[in-house]
Amino acid sequence: MTCGAVWAAARFVPPDPAWLPGLACAAAALIAPGALLAAHHRLAAAPAQRLARGLRLIREARTRDLPLEITNAGGLEGLSRECAALVETLRETRREVRSFAEAEAAEAGNQKAWLESILQNLNEGVFVCNHQHRIMLYNAAAVSLVGAPEHVGLGRDLGAVLDIGPLGHSLSRLELRLEADPEARHEISAPFVCSTRDGAQVFHGRMALLIAPGGSISGYLVTLVDGSQDHALLAGGDAMRHTLSGELAPRLDEIRRAAERLVSDALTAGEREMLARLAADASREASEITRAVSAGLRELLLGHATMVDVYALDLAKLVARKLPPDAGVRTTLIGTPEWLLADSLALVEALETLVLQIAESRGVEEVFLETVATSGGGVDLEVSWRGDPATEAERAAWCELDCFGAKDHQRLGNVLDRHGSRLEAAPARRPGNAMLRLPLRAPQRRRQTGEAARRPAARAEFYDANLMAAHQGDAELAQRRMRDLHFVVFDCEMTGLQPGQGDEIIQIGAVPVVRNRILSGEATEWLVNPGRPIPPASIQFHGLTDADVRDKPSILEVLPEFRTFCGDAVLVAHNAAFDMRFLTIKEKAAGVRFDNPVLDTMLISLLLDGPKEDHSLDGLSGRYGISITGRHTALGDTIATADLLVKMIERLEAKGFGTFGDVMRETNMAAELRHRGAVFAHGTGAGG
Repeated sequence: MTCGAVWAAARFVPPDPAWLPGLACAAAALIAPGALLAAHHRLAAAPAQRLARGLRLIREARTRDLPLEITNAGGLEGLSRECAALVETLRETRREVRSFAEAEAAEAGNQKAWLESILQNLNEGVFVCNHQHRIMLYNAAAVSLVGAPEHVGLGRDLGAVLDIGPLGHSLSRLELRLEADPEARHEISAPFVCSTRDGAQVFHGRMALLIAPGGSISGYLVTLVDGSQDHALLAGGDAMRHTLSGELAPRLDEIRRAAERLVSDALTAGEREMLARLAADASREASEITRAVSAGLRELLLGHATMVDVYALDLAKLVARKLPPDAGVRTTLIGTPEWLLADSLALVEALETLVLQIAESRGVEEVFLETVATSGGGVDLEVSWRGDPATEAERAAWCELDCFGAKDHQRLGNVLDRHGSRLEAAPARRPGNAMLRLPLRAPQRRRQTGEAARRPAARAEFYDANLMAAHQGDAELAQRRMRDLHFVVFDCEMTGLQPGQGDEIIQIGAVPVVRNRILSGEATEWLVNPGRPIPPASIQFHGLTDADVRDKPSILEVLPEFRTFCGDAVLVAHNAAFDMRFLTIKEKAAGVRFDNPVLDTMLISLLLDGPKEDHSLDGLSGRYGISITGRHTALGDTIATADLLVKMIERLEAKGFGTFGDVMRETNMAAELRHRGAVFAHGTGAGG
């Protein structure tokens, strides 16, 4: 019987005084265990549960210091205090770990910044690759050197831009050397010569192995410099050698033979006249050949490694710094500084000598320097002063002077001749001034136009050390984790929405996402001439007018570039089927095929949040806190979609969809359900 039954019996059974003691005992017997259980729960079990719950919260909340409630109930005071002590020890350990992690992160950030600064300011191109020649690091100079920015990117094949044969051969040589002498791993490197895949450019390089902590070879580093100039020097040197040996030497032999015979007494007057004429003709030809070789040699020297691009402002500062303090003359740069090609040290020493001679001969205290770009593409360095111009005799005498500070006693005239220059008298630009003009070569600096101008400045995303350990092609794509994949996120802007009715692409934006990181430094954008007017209704969305695309290439020229940029990456777009329709309809005409796997962020959103949510790019950007810069521009929407993809991958993993195969299977199912739902809704509506 329960307590309730006892109470009911006592209520409905007629009272009999003889029964009361027994009833009381029965009731007590029934109530006592329940009371004991209630007391046990209140005094012992509940405090223990609270203690356990507090410990669990503290264990799970790794980044927050939650308090632990200390209880004195149920004899748990001692256990509670010991738990509190352990919790405090755990907190202290966690604080130390966090402090250490923050210090390490700060140190890693500093090292990263140093590495970025070093790499991006090197003139040499740098590539770091794994064994499969996949790029895991590169710098801006490397992109500029190879001249194919669409082929360079993290995870891409270096063989797409360089002839991989010499690199593979050098790698094998270094591996054999390391096997022979493992202790010399830090000293093993090798020079090599390679070219671009089309053979248009030649590079001098050096390769070094990258050794993992365990001693295995994890990849290699190469540095590249443009070797075209050196090859041109060699070719020019061979040509001059051929001229000297094949053309000049025979003429000198003729002169020698004629001179030997002319000293003979057995010659008639006619023979002497003929020999003298032969010697004169050979001498004239030898002089012409000598002048031609001299001019060719000067051209070669102008391409020598000591010739570099020099900024006129820097040149003027260096000359001012070298002038002796007691010289009583100063230099002033006027006009707009230009870049010029020069042996900087030699030219500074020559200008110092020239300025001092002008000051001494004319008694001036200030000499003006100015650089002027010429219509022929060169640069004139103009040296002017207030006073009388230099005479031809003075100019000739100054050219014979040794340059101040030159260790090899270079004459001023020799320095100018090596630069293809001379001291020319020229009319001064200002009344009362005299001027000398030094014609110099234009700089080698490449101007960022056309394709090169599309590439943004170097960014920190140019490297990812985790790519070193990645295996290339060992697993099926479906089995790979989403965050390990190489994506290219893209977006297109069109003249309208009907590709089958003549609407065309007018803009494509694309950005790689490698190992769940958006490589915004590699983002690229193409403008396309659609070959038809852009409707005003479309212009109000993307802002592109006919004038913007008038001189741009057609889609048949752009699609091969875009296909090359995509490589073997997974293509990602929002409402991808729409963009892919515009691409695939032009495949045959452009000679390309987009057979990459395609992922749709709209379908991923449908999978994650169901059909009732807003799955537009604007709606998702608001939900995920993404700010779109340049909405309805190809690159603006592309960057926003890439950001969306990265955030979605985190949610997919939390829901158990970690591999590419999982996501493709589930998004395809979501698309099918969405399609069937639309058909059903349409059918129902029609029937009603």
